Amino acid sequence: MKRNSKVTSTVSSAIALVLATASTTVLAAGFQIGEHSATGLGRANAGEGAIADTALVLTKNPAAMTMFDKTTVSSQLAFIAPDVNTDYEYDDVNKCTGFGPGKTCEKISATESDYAPDQFVPSFAAIMPVNEKVAVGFAMFSNYGTGTEVSDEFAYGDLGGTTSIITIDSSFNIAYKVNDLFSVGVGYDLVIGQAKMKKSFNTGFDNSFDMSGNAIGHGWNIGTLFTINDNNRLALTYRSAVDMSFEGDFDAEGVFNPGVSLGDGSVTGTVDIILPAIAEISGYHKLTDIFAVHYSAMWTQWSSLTELTATSESCASGGNPLFDPFENGVCFQKDLHYSDSMRYAVGATAYVSESVTLRMGYAYDEQAGEAVVVMPDTIRHQISAGMSYAVSNTMSLDLGAAYIFGDEVSFTEYSELGGEQEFTSTGTAIIVSAQMNMVF
Repeated sequence: MKRNSKVTSTVSSAIALVLATASTTVLAAGFQIGEHSATGLGRANAGEGAIADTALVLTKNPAAMTMFDKTTVSSQLAFIAPDVNTDYEYDDVNKCTGFGPGKTCEKISATESDYAPDQFVPSFAAIMPVNEKVAVGFAMFSNYGTGTEVSDEFAYGDLGGTTSIITIDSSFNIAYKVNDLFSVGVGYDLVIGQAKMKKSFNTGFDNSFDMSGNAIGHGWNIGTLFTINDNNRLALTYRSAVDMSFEGDFDAEGVFNPGVSLGDGSVTGTVDIILPAIAEISGYHKLTDIFAVHYSAMWTQWSSLTELTATSESCASGGNPLFDPFENGVCFQKDLHYSDSMRYAVGATAYVSESVTLRMGYAYDEQAGEAVVVMPDTIRHQISAGMSYAVSNTMSLDLGAAYIFGDEVSFTEYSELGGEQEFTSTGTAIIVSAQMNMVF
């Protein structure tokens, strides 16, 4: 029985990791990452699937590979500096009156400051035309990931701790140009994920939780490109959902496994999640020789996250049903409250000269899920600017920068240390990205 209870507690906390870690690193809906290119960052990713100015368009639309007549390679590195702060109150144990249920205490106001660490996000893409009709390409990037580090001073330690989840997408693609008007591309996505979570605090006895797990998932993507003429293009893309099964070691003590003496050792368990599907429509229109506008609308199927389930061979039925409620290896199941979200972006590009290109953009990102301390999800706004410089006919450099700010969000979350608690969070982020492109 010790073993079953242990799995229940630790896997349920592992679910808290996967569910409640969102991209505070980039302040995107859910735990989504959109920093794939410096050119895209400079225009807030507006029109990204239709512009095809660097090989990293492959992270958005495989059909756009037909726009390239030479082998092209692009690599970028984004630096993300978020600032997430949460205000809350906790009891002043030195100023309490009464006993038992009637006990009341004065409140102390506190702020958990800047608990989303800075992050580097790289990406790479290569496109090779086979002939005038066919092109192939490969890209490595991340669509989902996060990291938060709540300090030891945070009063509700069971809601904090250190969390990290990252996915790496290796995408293999092929595109076919049907005619001058229409191109189509498809791809296979191999997704590797790693999740870690650690909590530790003391309330007269040890309370700790340690989890790490890895997963491999498989997905696919499809894209279309409508080339109306040299100055007007439209794109429609879809990237499938990816089932990820994080398998790893779980261990817990104290409030993370209440009322159970665990002993030493760890238990292997599995946490299943779904990386949501994404669909996007993009447009690009060059109005004059030096000025173009572009736009995007992206839908993410967060509603597919209806529940999270943890399983282990240790969670088999048997024994006293009052103390051994497990069925068919299911250790824990939790209903989720996510809704599909939309992200809208508009931008403009100025072709100043043959060597210099300037761009800017704005994006509005809807809230996807209920806010929690390690994921204060909310509505976000992004303001971006960027530039490109063509060093030669075969090499160009890109820079992009963005400022993201979210609406203030208030929410409640249950803590084992203090019951239902109220929190108010705000968040901003500064993102800068550098990119190099080579044509062979």
